[in-house]
Amino acid sequence: MVVTVIIVLVVIAALVAMFFFGPAGWRAWAAGTFGGLSTRIGRFIDSGRADPGAGSPVGAAAATPPPPRFTNADRAYLDGVWKHVQSTFVSNPRVAVTLAHSTAEGFFTAHGVPTDGLPEAPDGGASDAEDTETLRLRLLAIKTWSDREAAR
Repeated sequence: MVVTVIIVLVVIAALVAMFFFGPAGWRAWAAGTFGGLSTRIGRFIDSGRADPGAGSPVGAAAATPPPPRFTNADRAYLDGVWKHVQSTFVSNPRVAVTLAHSTAEGFFTAHGVPTDGLPEAPDGGASDAEDTETLRLRLLAIKTWSDREAAR
């Protein structure tokens, strides 16, 4: 008698393990056989994540994160531009700062990002008196603004 009970329990445990750890076709077949037994658990196991509507009230949409503002190609383009600007700064700081400002303004405007906080570029006339350190600080301000906007 005890041996029979042990065999029945082993068979039931094997069926339960087969249901949860077996191929998806077995779960679908077993769910239909047992009147819809645990189809949510089967979908959870198949998808590898929880049902997005499980924790929210009935009929509520699950919150999805917004898509990233820039692609990896956009970020790679910005990195390339900044390397070019830095190499230009060595020979002509004023041109490098102007290039950085115009590139950042054009890039972010093309992607629909307002450029209100973008630091100003050096003027052609009155700012000729700016020394290299002032231009370097201006370039760093433009780079900081660009990095902050690109990370959003």
